[in-house]
Amino acid sequence: MKINIVLLDDHQLVLEGLRNSLQRESAFEVVGAYNNVKDFFLCLKHQPIDVIVMDMMLKDCHAFDLIPTIQKEITQVPKLLLISGFYDELIHQRAIELGVNAFLRKEASYDELIHAVMTISNGNTILPVHLLKREEQRLLTSIEIEVLNLVANEMTNEKIAKQLYISRRTVETHVATICNKLSVNTRIGAVREGIRLNLVK
Repeated sequence: MKINIVLLDDHQLVLEGLRNSLQRESAFEVVGAYNNVKDFFLCLKHQPIDVIVMDMMLKDCHAFDLIPTIQKEITQVPKLLLISGFYDELIHQRAIELGVNAFLRKEASYDELIHAVMTISNGNTILPVHLLKREEQRLLTSIEIEVLNLVANEMTNEKIAKQLYISRRTVETHVATICNKLSVNTRIGAVREGIRLNLVK
């Protein structure tokens, strides 16, 4: 099966360049190339899409405002590849937090574009080294994931302790560690972040 790709960029020349580059690969099928958000959403709602390649700075809106809408309205959210004319670490970090799977600058080579699409279509995320180290530090242990899922099931620390045969203080320590690793302050925040990272079943 081919990888179905949709493009969104309000610059027609860029759009055509992306389409031509991706169509050269036999594994890819560009099923839509749009320069406006309205037609883009119509496409997403009427056929299965594997990868979205979109510009960060659109004429009508910013990609960061558009991504949550995509995630809300599309049942099977495609992998997201964001393209930008400039790079900033904070912007890249925000993109990752929003669920973007890869971030490329517009001067990226053809090979980099193809590699990025292939990589994220296989379920992987492309992170620069400095962000990769940060993500590794956030990884939860198996017991922490178990505790997080019990928290998501609205169990109190006392009930979690009984179920896992550990002390309540140990549960509290696990919850505090989970919140720290996920960069949140509350149990609710931890559950939300856990859902975003597919840690909560």
